[in-house]
Amino acid sequence: MALVTWSEMQISLFMLVFFRNIGLLTGAPLFQSRNLPSMVRVSIALFLSFVFVPLIQPTITLPAHFGVFVFYLLQEFIIGLLMGYILYLTLAGLQLAGQLVDLPMGFGMVNVLNPYTESQMPIIGQLYYIIALWLFILVKGDHTLFNVLAQSYRLLPVGGELLLAKGLPYIIRAFSGLFWLAVQVALPIFGVLFLTDVGLGVLAKLVPQINVFFIGFPLKAFLGLTLLILSLPVLIRWLAGYFSTSGSVWTELLRFLNTIH
Repeated sequence: MALVTWSEMQISLFMLVFFRNIGLLTGAPLFQSRNLPSMVRVSIALFLSFVFVPLIQPTITLPAHFGVFVFYLLQEFIIGLLMGYILYLTLAGLQLAGQLVDLPMGFGMVNVLNPYTESQMPIIGQLYYIIALWLFILVKGDHTLFNVLAQSYRLLPVGGELLLAKGLPYIIRAFSGLFWLAVQVALPIFGVLFLTDVGLGVLAKLVPQINVFFIGFPLKAFLGLTLLILSLPVLIRWLAGYFSTSGSVWTELLRFLNTIH
């Protein structure tokens, strides 16, 4: 389709599709990295727009005022941003789980620079984060993400009236699920280390001559790392299923799109 032959309706449709695409790439894992140049992100959004526009049946009417069209553009950007944000909450939950594990292990003061977000992150949280990103790529989560994006244009036609307020409770539940995920991942290690602290406290009362602080730090670090290694296969298997084509994260994302329609 030659650009010079595009009508005003097609150009407006292209702009709306582009803003939803760029919103998604701004909030979605893997594409939101600050190491990814902005021009690359914009180029991907433009390419997807050229792919999707011929496949979308135009159902919008040109707004009479430019301000209304700007509102439509902002609405499409927010839809894409929320889609990426819901997907990112899983990685944020894993970061929080790593922080919960770091504290009892004695690694609370040891932070590393995450080149993905250019921010400080707990060392165990960084490990969980890297594992999740690699699994997202290995199970072709990026392909599934673009597939869900294509489905979003069928579920939520561009320029249509959306009830974003109806999706607010869903966003709150998804945000609260971040903390529940962190507790589920960190609880086995955190629980064992808590019992270790209790045992060391009892030992300090029974044998005051023993310096529990001297033996407690290496003991908790050893137990924490051992349990971390033992729990990684279970976590990897769960994340692979979570990000797979039929994973629950995509089901929840589509449910959110159906909610705000």
